[in-house]
Amino acid sequence: MSRLTSLLTALLTLLLVACSPALTPPPAMVEEPVEVPVEEAFPITITDALGNDVTLQSQPTRIVSLTLGTDEILLDLVGPQRLIGVTYLAADPATSNIADRPELAQIPNALDTSPEPIIALEPDLVLVASFTDPAVVDQLEAAGVPVFVVGSFTSIQAMQENILTLGELVGEAERAREMVEAMNDRLAAVEAAVSQAEGQPPRVLYLASGGWVAGSATTVDDIIVHAGGINAAAEAGLVDWNQVNEEAIIEMRPDVVVLSTYVTDEEFLANPAFANLDAVQNGQVIAISDAHMSATSQYIVQGVEDLAAFLYPDLFPSE
Repeated sequence: MSRLTSLLTALLTLLLVACSPALTPPPAMVEEPVEVPVEEAFPITITDALGNDVTLQSQPTRIVSLTLGTDEILLDLVGPQRLIGVTYLAADPATSNIADRPELAQIPNALDTSPEPIIALEPDLVLVASFTDPAVVDQLEAAGVPVFVVGSFTSIQAMQENILTLGELVGEAERAREMVEAMNDRLAAVEAAVSQAEGQPPRVLYLASGGWVAGSATTVDDIIVHAGGINAAAEAGLVDWNQVNEEAIIEMRPDVVVLSTYVTDEEFLANPAFANLDAVQNGQVIAISDAHMSATSQYIVQGVEDLAAFLYPDLFPSE
């Protein structure tokens, strides 16, 4: 009888376990998370910088970039595997922030805007700038190549919007958000450091070769402001890029002058007209990498960090 009792007890226990609702996991615990393949986001239609609706039927995998800014964005956004061509400028360390990236060598084609070689590559997406020759765009579109025009290079926020738009376009929206968040984290760190500075912010003038200065509504203006300075050209009422004479530069009274790397000594430091400027007298003249100062990608943050470190060396001790 004891063996029979043990057997009945075991069977009863199994039945109770099987039937007990308290031991049954709720639906949320047993359902697997649903992973939506990126292809399900396509077809997709996005309006480009010229107001044209561009439709992609599937995720692009043969992408051609015809601007340096999109070269830099896409290398981080999709990697070299989906890029079949970037601009020849991408390999120039004077202007490119990805020239030393080993992945660049994996991209098979360095291109200019000649349409025939691009068409021959059979791309499923070509990215151009708003200033790209319209005849080139027309020829690409006539060949059935999807062309997307990226625009607005006038502020850091505009570049972030470009990154997010491109993320949607190529099916990498989450990665694009991560890139923008990383930019904002670095900008916030600069802002936090600069907020500790005492006294008036320095007036900063960015000078390119030939007397060209950057006023308001330029990315350089945004760099100066985010770095904790006042744009002397914008303060003087200049908007966009302007070519000015020596007298106008002197009247701006810059505390700091940032020179494009293409400005020669004869144009500025050896020019007696500028000898009495406070920036010259106080040794506050610097050449910052054009790749950073002229970036139209996530790398513009490096320009902010470079300039902030020069304006406030005590707040950004060198490592």
